[in-house]
Amino acid sequence: MAKAKPCKMAVTALGKTIDDRIGSLGRSKYLFIFEGSPDKFIVVGIPPHPEGVGAGLMVAKALIEGKYDVVVTGTIGKRAFAALKDSGISVKAGCTGTVYEAIRKCAAGELEECKGATFAGKVESW
Repeated sequence: MAKAKPCKMAVTALGKTIDDRIGSLGRSKYLFIFEGSPDKFIVVGIPPHPEGVGAGLMVAKALIEGKYDVVVTGTIGKRAFAALKDSGISVKAGCTGTVYEAIRKCAAGELEECKGATFAGKVESW
């Protein structure tokens, strides 16, 4: 009998500690990578990208290439959402709080799968 593949999950974050807040897919500075256990993770920086110009889609493409199973994020645009869903990646968007809180909720089955984009477009700067 084949051994079950561990779940590979990415969580978007504004900082690089597990107590930092969840961020949006396109504006987060870090990804927390969990594979198989919520206790074992690595943190990787997200390269800078011009804001409002497909940053979320750029991150989504990297997650698709990395063969992730689940993405936990604050907000996600429609192109990034469609790309992840079309690739079979479960999206848990609309999350708030810290990375630790989101992982705890996800492990307990308390985060629902997102049905669509949670961010409608570019935020204008004042």
